[in-house]
Amino acid sequence: MTDEPTIHAVPTQYAGTLFRSRLEADWAHTLSTNGTTWQYEPETITLPSGTVYIPDFWLPELGTWIEVKGPGIPRAEKTAELAQTRACHCARECTCRWPGGELVILGRTSLGPLPGARGHRPTCGYANWETPYGPSAYSVTCPACRRVQWITLRRPWRCRACRNGLEKQPVYRAVDRQLRFAEATSGLGSAFTMPDLGSPFTDDTGATQ
Repeated sequence: MTDEPTIHAVPTQYAGTLFRSRLEADWAHTLSTNGTTWQYEPETITLPSGTVYIPDFWLPELGTWIEVKGPGIPRAEKTAELAQTRACHCARECTCRWPGGELVILGRTSLGPLPGARGHRPTCGYANWETPYGPSAYSVTCPACRRVQWITLRRPWRCRACRNGLEKQPVYRAVDRQLRFAEATSGLGSAFTMPDLGSPFTDDTGATQ
């Protein structure tokens, strides 16, 4: 049996914070360039199992935790336990501080463009995420406060920041490739709302589409 290769995290400095890995710094940049307030490892949490856990990011305006896990780091038991513990457990209408309770997502490495896609290639790809427990998380932009955020489709659909209704807003999965990803060392602008950048796609003959 061949052992799986060990992938070593590279500590990376961004916005005055030393992150444990470049992927964490990239996620911080992705959040920052979209105007999302984040805190890095702000709290040590003792889970019901007794496990001590320090999630990577807390988004205080959105009631959302993000745990960043790159290739070769598939286990997410602590993240799933946190998600289960902090999710809404209201028997009827949700009365949690944030609609649906605190949300926990797994931040992954970015997705590339779809094969055969037309237009200009996004330089850093698209934000990629999963939910470790419970309903899937979708990205949505609030029309009132313009905050990009993640929500589940548990009703009522409300902005996690301003509580504005989101029923008529389009929601996206990671695979829909709507949220642009930004790299901390690239010097790019807005990750989620920036215009298309980079070289045009080409077909098999090398002709520009």
